[in-house]
Amino acid sequence: MKIINRRTVYKGKYLKVIEKKFLTKTGQKGTWECVERKGGVLVFPLTKKKEVILEKIFRIPINDYSIELPAGATDKKNETFREAAKRELLEETGYLASKLMPVFEWELSPWIARSPSILFFAPNVKFVGKKGGEDVEEIEVIKVPLKNLEKFLIKQPKKTKVAISIFGALTLLKIKKLI
Repeated sequence: MKIINRRTVYKGKYLKVIEKKFLTKTGQKGTWECVERKGGVLVFPLTKKKEVILEKIFRIPINDYSIELPAGATDKKNETFREAAKRELLEETGYLASKLMPVFEWELSPWIARSPSILFFAPNVKFVGKKGGEDVEEIEVIKVPLKNLEKFLIKQPKKTKVAISIFGALTLLKIKKLI
């Protein structure tokens, strides 16, 4: 595969839509539309009592709520992934991470988007007070005992959206023996 041309179709505050012209391995021409997004962070926060901090957050793209781990974009000037993770956790949940351990780096949806992301583990987070998040964020904080997390997520009503990233983060943390 070879990219032969790249054109920005749309550029917004957080996203760019790109049209890429390419040649296949047999020389056929093709076009692929994709999205580029600033980097993102995902945080797996755990309290001293071994409770996972989750969010029930309204997501405009799906016009519904989703249960997720705290997350966000590295959209502040010169902000590192670690700084973004600490900021997002505090803004969205009121919990402060004194320690953030990078666990895994990945591309969010490589078949459609370029969005470098990092999962951080935040052990022993402390509640320091709700900060409120951004005006566009409607968030309910949920604490779930780690030992009951999978059962809690699986037993959600069918209409409740649950981010699959929680299961991936849980698996990675178990493999790396962090939980």
